[in-house]
Amino acid sequence: MNNDKLKVKQRGNINLKNRPKVQNNDGSYSTVRTIGIEDNGKHVNIPTVVNGRVVSNQEAVNHYRRTGQHLGKYSTREEADAAAKSLSKSQSKRYGK
Repeated sequence: MNNDKLKVKQRGNINLKNRPKVQNNDGSYSTVRTIGIEDNGKHVNIPTVVNGRVVSNQEAVNHYRRTGQHLGKYSTREEADAAAKSLSKSQSKRYGK
């Protein structure tokens, strides 16, 4: 499922075409490492890769609250989860592994 078919309340505001790659222990790379949170009734996807490094979930939430940067806001958790999976696949194609 791609984001165009989801009920996106608000599109993400992060440039996904120019993300830093962080190498994982298994040799793969991450560019966003998405987690979901609820904010004012919206299901928000946010990255845990911030400024070129992997941060804790709490640091990611703090970064979102400070900057407002997110990967999309959705009506339901299911839509947010589907969008996160779709984003992971598209980022893998763009950046490899």
